[in-house]
Amino acid sequence: MWTDLDLALRIVREAAELAAAAFASDTLHVRHKEDGSAVTAIDLAIEDLVRRRLAAAVPDDGVAGEERPERYGTSGRRWLVDPISGTADFVRGRPTYSVDLAMRDSHGPAIAVSALPSLGRTMAAGRGIGCRVFTGSHEATARVSTQDSLRGARVCLHGKDKPVLEGCVVVDGSVSVLSLVTGEADAIVVAGAELDEFDLACLPVLVEEAGGRVTITDDVVLATNGVLHYAFRAVLPRPTWESNPVSTLLQSVPRPS
Repeated sequence: MWTDLDLALRIVREAAELAAAAFASDTLHVRHKEDGSAVTAIDLAIEDLVRRRLAAAVPDDGVAGEERPERYGTSGRRWLVDPISGTADFVRGRPTYSVDLAMRDSHGPAIAVSALPSLGRTMAAGRGIGCRVFTGSHEATARVSTQDSLRGARVCLHGKDKPVLEGCVVVDGSVSVLSLVTGEADAIVVAGAELDEFDLACLPVLVEEAGGRVTITDDVVLATNGVLHYAFRAVLPRPTWESNPVSTLLQSVPRPS
C-alpha cells in the first residue's frame, strides 16, 4: 500500500504544480460541456499527465478520468482521476479547488490523494496505513475530532436540500474534507447535490483513515468523526438509511481482515 500511496503522491504533486501555475496565470481557456459544466485546458492537460504517469508505472491497472474515456485494465485495480475538482471555483479565482487521485482494488477504496495547490495543502491516505496532511515539507498525522455531542457539533453543509440541524454550528465548507480530517469540523452533510464517482472517490479513504466514518446513499452523503455518525443519521430527515440503495462503486467498504 505504501508503494501505491507514494506513486499517487508523486503524480498528484506534479499535477498540482501545473494547476497552481495555470491558476496564477492571466489566461484561462474555458469551454462548457453538454451538461453545462465548465472544463478548462488545464483539466485536460492534468488528466493526460496523470494517465501517462499511471500507464508507465502500473500499466495493468484501469484508469477512469473526468474528461477522457476510460482505460480498462486487467489487474482488478482502478484509478479515478479528477484533474480539477471544483472547476467553478478554479475559474472564478477561488483557491479551494483540488487535484484528486484515488484507487480502488478488489477490497474497495484503497488510496486517496487530494491536493489543494493554491492553499499549499495535500491530504494522502491508504487503507490500513492512516491519513496524513502535508503543508509544504511538513507532514502531520490527520485525526478527526473527539466531539461526542450534536450540540455544538461543527457541520459543513452542501447541496440544495441542506437540513436544519438544531444545536449544531454550521461552519465554512469550502475545504470541508480537510476540515473534517484535521478535527476542525465534526461532520459533512451533502443533500440534494448531483455528485459523481469522481467527486466522491477520495472521501472514504481520507475520512476513515483519519478515524471517521462515511455513508453514501442516493440522497445523502454523510461523513463524520465516527463518534457522531449514528446521531447524525438519526436527525437527518432523509434518507431511510437501511432501504436506500448505496452505490456499489462509491460505498465505503470495510477493510479486509
